[in-house]
Amino acid sequence: MSSFVRNGENSTMNPLPGWALLLARACIAPLFLYSGVGKILAFSTTAARLYGGADGFGRFLAAGAVAVELGCGVALLLGLFTRNAAIALIAFTIAATVMFHNFWAAPEPQVVVQTINFLKNVGLVGALALIAALGAGSISVDAVLGKQAPR
Repeated sequence: MSSFVRNGENSTMNPLPGWALLLARACIAPLFLYSGVGKILAFSTTAARLYGGADGFGRFLAAGAVAVELGCGVALLLGLFTRNAAIALIAFTIAATVMFHNFWAAPEPQVVVQTINFLKNVGLVGALALIAALGAGSISVDAVLGKQAPR
């Protein structure tokens, strides 16, 4: 792996081309954007699922979920604050996976579907971890603003 010096520190250069990281971000972001819009369109139902009622704390949690999914989804797609967005989405995805895809407690007819969704989300966490580690790449707002290591 190549290395370079920036601000007097040695760093490891990102070996992936900018287009590969752009493709990864563009493939992952729609999952969160679609889900965030879906939560807005069925806000009361979402709030009720999160805390047993459509009022109070359930609404707060639903609003937070929408903010994370839409805010971090857009940030990920644009490559803006990419590492922070990826880390926030990792935490969000882990929480959502444990809460809603607990295949170990699902009724028998739902075990396979919940297992697939659980494992899909584990893969998603892995992809987000790579983006968090590597950054947005050269085709991103972060690169334009200088928040990305030079290539």
